[in-house]
Amino acid sequence: MLHCNDGQDRESNMTATEGEFRVLLEDGASVIVRYRGKGPRLIMSHGNGLAIDAYRAFWEILANDYQAVVFDFRHHGRSTPYAGRPMQNWPQFIADLDLIAKAIDAELGPAPTFGVFHSMSATTSLLHAAAHETPWLGLVLFEPPVPPPAGHQLHAEFFEMHAMLADGASRRRTELDSVEDLVHSFRSRNSFKRLDEQALLDLVASTLRLDAASGKYRLACDRNFEAETFKFHHVSDPWRRALSVKKPLKIIAGRPSADENQFLYKLVVELARTGNFPLATIDNATHFLQMEHPAACAAEVDSFVKEKMR
Repeated sequence: MLHCNDGQDRESNMTATEGEFRVLLEDGASVIVRYRGKGPRLIMSHGNGLAIDAYRAFWEILANDYQAVVFDFRHHGRSTPYAGRPMQNWPQFIADLDLIAKAIDAELGPAPTFGVFHSMSATTSLLHAAAHETPWLGLVLFEPPVPPPAGHQLHAEFFEMHAMLADGASRRRTELDSVEDLVHSFRSRNSFKRLDEQALLDLVASTLRLDAASGKYRLACDRNFEAETFKFHHVSDPWRRALSVKKPLKIIAGRPSADENQFLYKLVVELARTGNFPLATIDNATHFLQMEHPAACAAEVDSFVKEKMR
């Protein structure tokens, strides 16, 4: 178990709390923010097409010693569904994160605050921190997929990979009879071979919504919205912007086995090297490292926070 000891009492968040509240976004969409525990505040979110409850085994460990504050990005998980209105996804994510972070501070009161983000939310937090005042004493970023600039050795492979991911997302089944249908489908995929049965169930259940009228399950994140996010449109110079961030941060990467696709591992290592950012790796792990190795990933967060709180 983790134990946070910052050596001094804090104000509002040092009383054990659990609850939720809704944050209204600028276009009328909304997100549900949930919080649990006491101590320094860890604000956490997820990757594209996913939801924060897929990471439940990871963040519940941290809630033993911290105030864990979790939310789903717009049109994911428990947030309001996508209505089909065209938008510039990445600039919108950045604006949303700014509003959500301020709403958390207003609702829960001031506290020493760290951002703990994965994939899409990790990249969003970097781009946000490059241009905005932030509440973070530090950021812990699990595999942020920051697009390399034209001419970079990883540029072409990045966009080829994400074009494939966008194509796959656009062809997802939109309606299922049961959660178990998708569990069965995911169980057969090599991508999820390291997830135990509970982690797989958390992943699937958090990314589906029950349609009460039809009794069917539908994707919580609209497949076209997910696909558009993978395309990284409307994001200018993200690599340079990410490297400009001066906040204390730690990047964590999963190191797959030699016979698996290691592109995202290479990308994250290159980002850390170029930006001179501290890097930690989790062996025998993929991009879903927090679901695969929740205790090891939580320990990395804990060590970073304790170091910055000294």
